[in-house]
Amino acid sequence: MANPLQLRRHRSSLEGVIIPLSQPLKLKERDLAIQIFDEIILHFESSQETKGGYKPVTLISLMKNEVSEKDEFLSLFFAFIQQDLLDESRGIGLEHILSHLAGFCSWSAEGKDALDGSLVAFAKYLVDNFFLPLKAFAVKTPQPTPALSHSKTPETAIGTPQRVSNLRRDCLRRDRHRCVVTRKFDAQEAQNRYKKDGRNVKDDDGKSLLPESENMAYLEVAHIMPHSLMSLTSEEGEWRLADSKQIAHRILKMFNPSAIHLINGVEIDRPINALTLTHDLYRTTFTSTSRHS
Repeated sequence: MANPLQLRRHRSSLEGVIIPLSQPLKLKERDLAIQIFDEIILHFESSQETKGGYKPVTLISLMKNEVSEKDEFLSLFFAFIQQDLLDESRGIGLEHILSHLAGFCSWSAEGKDALDGSLVAFAKYLVDNFFLPLKAFAVKTPQPTPALSHSKTPETAIGTPQRVSNLRRDCLRRDRHRCVVTRKFDAQEAQNRYKKDGRNVKDDDGKSLLPESENMAYLEVAHIMPHSLMSLTSEEGEWRLADSKQIAHRILKMFNPSAIHLINGVEIDRPINALTLTHDLYRTTFTSTSRHS
């Protein structure tokens, strides 16, 4: 077992850190992993510093609590710590790093600082390879435009104007032409109905819209998971997911093992992967989603 005083400082580069394949942990191994994880979080969370606008130890703790595939998350966490802290290649086994970390409370200040640095590095790994990529990918999501309305692209293709138009229509109907957060009615739809029905204009539930005339908003339909998350990259004549997207996929599946299946191919343009929001709410809060006016 390495002496905590001789621990290797956490690497500045995260190159080479690979998410392990999903393998259920043995019962005793899982119990020990959870125990040590919780002890580490308890020890370091109260003294953590905010890094890049977030608290790294709290982020790690919340991730572990929220994912459904906890075995895979714990395997990722401890595999990362093993590589970052001890500079050991993957494949040695979880029991080695668990045995090493079991006595961290008795380590020197230098040893604990090194472990704290690895926690910060792991949180940054999650942000750089999951949270920020989702936001960056969303910026590139195709937008429906009049110029593309007569495109001959097959309707089964991802993100075609027809599919995006159908998605907007279906989501507005599903959400009854209201923002799912503020419940404001769609101003454009209200104008269309007013031209047809005059002062007898009503919402989808048959209630008069006149009392809401000053409290409406233009609505947008926003993808939850953007198109670019599923797009392939050509490498040496073969189409494949870029490494960054593969990592994002693996972490996403920790939250919901069926998530990728639900948004694979044309499924990404189904209402299950979209929300109806006001324009302002999208701009200020949901900047990591894609929108369709």
